[in-house]
Amino acid sequence: MSTLQDLPTLSQLLIDGGDARLILQADGTNKYGCAAVPLNAHDEMFAFSSVTASSISAHAYTAAARTYARLQQSEQDTYASYAGYASELNHVRQDLKQLCGLEQRKDVDIVFAASGTDLHLIAAQLCANFSSAPTLVIMADANETGSAVPSALMARHFSERTALGEQVSAGSHIAHAKQVDIASISLRQPDCTVRDSHDVDSEVETLTKQAMQSGQAVLLILMDVSKTGMLAPSLSTVMQLRASYPQLQVMVDACQFRLSNASLRAYLDQGYMVAMTGSKFLCGPSFSGALFLPNAMHSGLKAISLPASLHAYSSRADWPSDWAADGAKGLPAHPNYGLLLRWVAALEELRAFRTLPDAAILAFIQQFQHAIYSYFASHPMLALLPVAAPDRSAIMAGLGWDQHTTIFSFVLMSSATPVSGKAQPYRHADTLAIYRHLQKEKGMQLGQPVTCGMHHGKPVSALRLCLGARQIVAAVQKNQASTIIAAALTVLDEVQREMVEQSKVAV
Repeated sequence: MSTLQDLPTLSQLLIDGGDARLILQADGTNKYGCAAVPLNAHDEMFAFSSVTASSISAHAYTAAARTYARLQQSEQDTYASYAGYASELNHVRQDLKQLCGLEQRKDVDIVFAASGTDLHLIAAQLCANFSSAPTLVIMADANETGSAVPSALMARHFSERTALGEQVSAGSHIAHAKQVDIASISLRQPDCTVRDSHDVDSEVETLTKQAMQSGQAVLLILMDVSKTGMLAPSLSTVMQLRASYPQLQVMVDACQFRLSNASLRAYLDQGYMVAMTGSKFLCGPSFSGALFLPNAMHSGLKAISLPASLHAYSSRADWPSDWAADGAKGLPAHPNYGLLLRWVAALEELRAFRTLPDAAILAFIQQFQHAIYSYFASHPMLALLPVAAPDRSAIMAGLGWDQHTTIFSFVLMSSATPVSGKAQPYRHADTLAIYRHLQKEKGMQLGQPVTCGMHHGKPVSALRLCLGARQIVAAVQKNQASTIIAAALTVLDEVQREMVEQSKVAV
């Protein structure tokens, strides 16, 4: 783990303290095409990639710079550097609770981690160490959550570099980790359509009951919202299972952070862990994760020492102070400046978003939705993947802005062929080529292609255009709603132009 003397610039620290996905390529961007410095005005206007990752904004970079300056002023011996990090991160913890409407909730703790993938590792190891029984994790398939998540859940290194800077072998077993098995549930059919929710729920029920009856401990992951905007399994099913098996642990994978304060509180009131990140909907820089633990979870977990398997992934200060004094004392006292500074940047985006009235947020989302749905209805070369709006009615009343779609996934379609008379979905490689061309040559960001089905034995991928907090703030505060909608439609126009150009080359 680097010290401030080793990495003297803020931009360098913003890509430190995470796995290899943060490493910059020759063009100055990470594997998602995002930079560690603010975008220019043109690229900012056409950035609709918050479902994957975003480049840091100018005002978020300024906020991170203020914290960085305070760190520079502290003494530089190892202890003082760690103490400064711990103090600053605790301020972030309190600010995050306040911005999420949890400032009065003494029964909620927050654990920080470098990414959503790291959060899955932490949650699985907490549950595995809390029970002496073998642990099974039931999750949505990796296409809807993240390609590295299964490895993290099974306590395997998911990159060549850990959050605290250790070089490891990706795929190898993490030392001292408890064995965890996983069961993956498909949310889509091979033709990209959404599976019937009753079938998904039935499969989850069967797996849970079989595991519980065989003496296994179970961690059930409730997806809210997936890569393509789905919520699964249904909340009613999760609640019924929890009523039948009180020992069932539940983690809500809300890493997209497309969640209102009311929804977050409702999940915590149910006793569920909630995993969120500042690098998706909030448009903060990659990576920054936070695991919200309700009293029902942390009161029991505090009684155990944190597993040694987290030694390369988690610093003592990433845990609340009362954990660090006891259960987390075995973790390294290493500062993770990158994690801290990325969260400071993400909170700057969240702070701006929280100033907006819910009615104004909802009005713009609906305006944006109408424009996007109308566009897809008249452009058959782009096939929108329909998803049901997130349904949280089982745990809360009323409709909030987070019950409306902000991720629009679509498959590129070729012209109808003379043989079949039907349009065919693009191959993954061709979709990826268009995604990269827009990113590198046009300065336009979409969510990276995600596998959503199969066609003639080959994977079909969807691109994703999405709204993030930064765009909603600009639309409401700066009266840029029409400009943002026009920019989104321009990106979709450009996708089709590139499809035409690609077809000419193929001929």
